[in-house]
Amino acid sequence: MIRADVGARPVALAAALALALVAGAAAETSDADRAFVTAFVAAINGGTAAARAALVHPKARGCLSGEPGEYWSEVVARQAKSPVPAEHRWKITPVPAGQAPVFDDHFDYPITPTHVLQLDIKDAPYRLRTMLVQLAKDGERWAEVVPCAKAKTVLAIRAAQAAKAKRAERVKALVAGMTPEQRERLLALIKGGQRIDASKTYAQESGEDLTTAVDVVELLAEKTR
Repeated sequence: MIRADVGARPVALAAALALALVAGAAAETSDADRAFVTAFVAAINGGTAAARAALVHPKARGCLSGEPGEYWSEVVARQAKSPVPAEHRWKITPVPAGQAPVFDDHFDYPITPTHVLQLDIKDAPYRLRTMLVQLAKDGERWAEVVPCAKAKTVLAIRAAQAAKAKRAERVKALVAGMTPEQRERLLALIKGGQRIDASKTYAQESGEDLTTAVDVVELLAEKTR
């Protein structure tokens, strides 16, 4: 899957891919399909960049290192933090004929993707996520197509990461600065499965925007695990 934080706002390539492939029809699954999906899920759950790199198309491996590869390394590290459960659904669909690679103004593609793997993952009863992976055949097997981030994209990603790190530090400070009473009120809501209410409560009490309040509640929840 590709996700790029380009410019002032995070730009999710997964969303763009989903819109582009709405009309795609899944072909009948083959041994090659199942083999790639099994290996890909195992590589994510194994948490090593080497296992992921082994599944990248040989023509795209130059995009895994140096400045162009900073983006890929960040994505792989982030995905490793969210293992794929045994219960998941997947399909491989062709890219519509004539469609240009997604975000080709931000990335250079050493090989054009021909298909997309869609992984639908259910982490909890009400928590769903979708991972989209661009593919092309390497002989008889599937391989992931990783694009090279252009110089302007690398700079934008670095700026977004710096802003994210600064924001994370502020959220930590907000959590540390809570009164014991406020912490207990929020924890009671979190433990009751009411994180949305906890976020709204914190936003009202603190005057912070709702996005910041959600981050605060998520961090507080992590500290109680």
